[in-house]
Amino acid sequence: MKKTIDTISNVIEEVCKFIAAFAVGAFVIIICMQVFSRNLFKVPMVWANDLSVVFFVWAVFFGSAIAVHHRAHYDVALFPEKFAKTNCALDILADLAGIVLFYIMIRYGYKYTVMGLKRLSPSMNIPQAWFFACIPASGCFMMWYTILNLIEDLKKMKNLTKGEQSA
Repeated sequence: MKKTIDTISNVIEEVCKFIAAFAVGAFVIIICMQVFSRNLFKVPMVWANDLSVVFFVWAVFFGSAIAVHHRAHYDVALFPEKFAKTNCALDILADLAGIVLFYIMIRYGYKYTVMGLKRLSPSMNIPQAWFFACIPASGCFMMWYTILNLIEDLKKMKNLTKGEQSA
C-alpha cells in the first residue's frame, strides 16, 4: 500500500513540476515578447498582461503543491527540539488547519472557476475560468499531501507517546 501511495505522490509531483515549469517558461517568454514589442516596435501587446498573470498564478499554485509535499513552506519553531511531543502536536494542528484551507480552496475554487466560464477576459476574449482553475486543481494535490503528512505526524505522535510510556 505504501508503495502505491508513494507512486501516486511521485506522479502528482511530476505533474505539478511540469505544469509549474511550463507556466514559468511561458510567463518569461510572454513578458520578454511584451517588452521587445513595446520598446523595439512600439506595438503594445494588450493580451500579454492577462496571459502572463494566468501563467504566473498557475506556477505559484502548483509550486505550492510541491512545497506542501516536501514540507518546504515557512515553519516557525515555537519550542526547542526537546519538546518533541508538543512540536508534533502543533504539526498535527497545522495539518488539520491545512486540510480545512485546502477544502475551502477546492470547494469554492471550483465554484469560482465555474462562474468564470461565463465571464470573458477583456483582452483575450477567453473564459476567466482559465485564470481560476488552478485553485481547485492544486488544492486537490495539496489536500493529498497534507493528508499524508497528517498520517505521518500521527504515527510520529504515537511513537513519541509509546516511548514516553515505556520510560
